[in-house]
Amino acid sequence: MTFPSVILGILMALVLGNAFHFWRGGGFKWLLMYNLLAIAGFWLGHLVGFLANWHFLPLGPINLGTSLIGSIVLLFAGWWLSMASVENNHKK
Repeated sequence: MTFPSVILGILMALVLGNAFHFWRGGGFKWLLMYNLLAIAGFWLGHLVGFLANWHFLPLGPINLGTSLIGSIVLLFAGWWLSMASVENNHKK
């Protein structure tokens, strides 16, 4: 993996995190959380695709398809888990 491909992957994950924040809203804390989740999901998805030898939308050394799927899944999972804890706090 080359350094430019790592930077490209991080930038693409940040675009997803910012788009998710634009859609769901929130303050700076949520923006930071969504971006970190998007980056982690992007590279976890890339790792899963690499280990499973899946080639879905390759972009140079980046397995873009599984990376995007991993990022989206982790964004929705993080959002869902964070909203579950907020709902429990409001019921008390």
